[in-house]
Amino acid sequence: MWASLSLDHPFVKENQALRLIEMKEENGNVPKTEQAGSLRPLRDTGKSNLKEKKANSRLKQIEKEYTQKLAKSSQIIAELQTTISSLKEENSQQQLAAERRLQDVRQKFEDEKKQLIRDNDQAIKILQDELENRSNQVRCAEKKLQHKELESQEQITYIRQEYETKLKGLMPASLRQELEDTISSLKSQVNFLQKRASILQEELTTYQGRR
Repeated sequence: MWASLSLDHPFVKENQALRLIEMKEENGNVPKTEQAGSLRPLRDTGKSNLKEKKANSRLKQIEKEYTQKLAKSSQIIAELQTTISSLKEENSQQQLAAERRLQDVRQKFEDEKKQLIRDNDQAIKILQDELENRSNQVRCAEKKLQHKELESQEQITYIRQEYETKLKGLMPASLRQELEDTISSLKSQVNFLQKRASILQEELTTYQGRR
C-alpha cells in the first residue's frame, strides 16, 4: 500500500522528472522516451495544484465556520455575562431592600417596645396614685372613726354619769327612758362606724392584693 502511494504521489513523479533533467544536462543527450516521461509531472503538478486549491478552499471554509462558531460563542458568552451581571445587580438590590425592610421592622419593634414601656410606666403611676389616694381615704376614715368613737365614748360616759346622778335623785320614768334610748342610739352609731371602718380596710387589702 505504501509502495503504490509512493510511486503515484505527485512529489515522487516530480522528483523523477528533476532527476531526468539533471541527467540530460550531464549527458547532453536525453532519450525521447525519457523526454516524454519528463512532461508527465507537469500535468501531475496541475492536478496537485487543483487539489491544493480545493484543500485551501476547504480550509478556508472550515476556518470561516469556526470563526462564525467562535463569534456566536463569544456572543453567547457576552449575553451570559450580561445576564449574570444583571442577576448580580438584581440580587444586590433585593438584598439591600431586604436589609432595609429588616431595619424598618427592627425600628418599628423598638418604637413599639418603647411605647409599651411608657404606657406601662404611666399605668403603674396611675395605679400607684390611686392606691395612695385610697390609702389616704382609709387613713382619713380611720381618723374620723376614732374621733367619732372618742366622741361617742365621751357622750356615753357623760350620759351614764347624768343617768346615775338622776337615778340617785329618783328621776321620773319618762326621763329615764329617754336617757336609755339615747344611750342605745349612740351604741348603734358606734357599731355602724366600726363596721364601716372594717369594710374600708377589707377593700384596701383586696386592692393591694390585686397589685
